[in-house]
Amino acid sequence: MSRSRLSTTAAGGAREALHRLGHGTLEPQEFLSEVSAVVRRTVPHDVSGWMTLDPDTLLSTGTLVTEKSHELDRALWRNEVLQDGEVHKLAELAHRRSPVVALSDLDDATAANSPRVQQILRPAGIGEGLRAVLRTGGSTWGHGAIYRELGAPDFDPDERTFLATISEDIGEGLRRSLARRPVPGDAAVLVPGVVAFDAHTRLVSATAEARRLMALMPGDATSTLYAVAIGAGLRDRAAARVRLSDGRWLLAQGGRMHGAPNEHLGVTVTLVQAPRADLTSLLLRLHTLSARQREVAELLLSGPRTDEIAARLHISHHTLHDHIKAIFAKLGVQGRAELMALVAD
Repeated sequence: MSRSRLSTTAAGGAREALHRLGHGTLEPQEFLSEVSAVVRRTVPHDVSGWMTLDPDTLLSTGTLVTEKSHELDRALWRNEVLQDGEVHKLAELAHRRSPVVALSDLDDATAANSPRVQQILRPAGIGEGLRAVLRTGGSTWGHGAIYRELGAPDFDPDERTFLATISEDIGEGLRRSLARRPVPGDAAVLVPGVVAFDAHTRLVSATAEARRLMALMPGDATSTLYAVAIGAGLRDRAAARVRLSDGRWLLAQGGRMHGAPNEHLGVTVTLVQAPRADLTSLLLRLHTLSARQREVAELLLSGPRTDEIAARLHISHHTLHDHIKAIFAKLGVQGRAELMALVAD
């Protein structure tokens, strides 16, 4: 039996480094960039990709491409969204007990019939790969993948265990970073913009306002919008909520254009400041509110008096008061007005 390439000392040091990063003040993309560097030092690999995800749609909200071409990134998104029956999809990984899967887990027949493996990864010179979902508190906030070139050794069990062990730590650090409130300032109003993709999902035009918003999007903005456009092309509509570099939230909403029968007109992606209805649930989950606390918070935001909320939820005033106290503590607000201001921000 061969010895593991990963020492206990190296694994422990990496976990300590990731813990410090997760409790720091880095922006999400900066955090993922540092995470990528720590993982690369600990588990050597040739290509990687890290991204934030919308926990509801599992579409990219900020892609950090590391030694991975834009063409490969887009091919993987086409496969992720469009290829029915593909293995190791994000929707499957988000609900698996283990956050990490390996290409080497696939039997020969499954690997031979996987378009991702045979048509994308192998032609790109990729042999082995690990995919990890970055989740905490029941929500998936990101995804990471590391690959080795064809002919390189597979990731050994200790390396896979290490990545699985740190995935939740990374997910928690990512959640903390995404939950950070924007710094008060004189930021300009987010003017809506539109980006157009043709029938082959090629970005063909964008309004000046859209270009300004794309400049505020983290990571590879075109890749993020591409994922939304691919989703809209398949399902008529798709959306992702994106945290901008200044801490505000943007809603990227794709819609398929329709013309004469059998005429393929492409997709538009509209960029607007995220409406409160689209943002409330996300922000409450980012601040680790339980399902019941989210229910109470949403009622607080919608305006009923506390006695009406207690009656609607069939709980005592005392129990409601405890819920409200916990909600305000988690969100760092002093009352209902500040709660509403938090969502408005």
